[in-house]
Amino acid sequence: MTNIRTAAGRRRTVLLGISAALSLASAGALYALLYVRSLDYGDRCERGLVSGGGQLLETGASWLPPDAWCRFEHRSLSTTPFWALLLFYVLLTVVVWAVTSLVRTLRPRPNPGLDWQPGHGSGPGW
Repeated sequence: MTNIRTAAGRRRTVLLGISAALSLASAGALYALLYVRSLDYGDRCERGLVSGGGQLLETGASWLPPDAWCRFEHRSLSTTPFWALLLFYVLLTVVVWAVTSLVRTLRPRPNPGLDWQPGHGSGPGW
């Protein structure tokens, strides 16, 4: 019985490790794509290569998530669409969950209540 639990625990750990690595790679690839898109966006706005309607008021950038924007008199433009922001934060959440699950699987907290089996020794007393 113990060998079955150990093998299942190893399989679970391997699957969690693979899912953590894949989600981290996906989040990193999306971050790199968004970062490359926003590199020279402020310069293009200042040179007039991006039409925004009116005079250019402000340009800016952020690093998490990578985004660059230009604010004109009549509207604002950004390099990052809403779906990409949503996907980025979903992937970031998946990375945190996968790494947390992996750490908890590799270093479980002791829980003496899980060692009890029906028919072996004294039970919880019902």
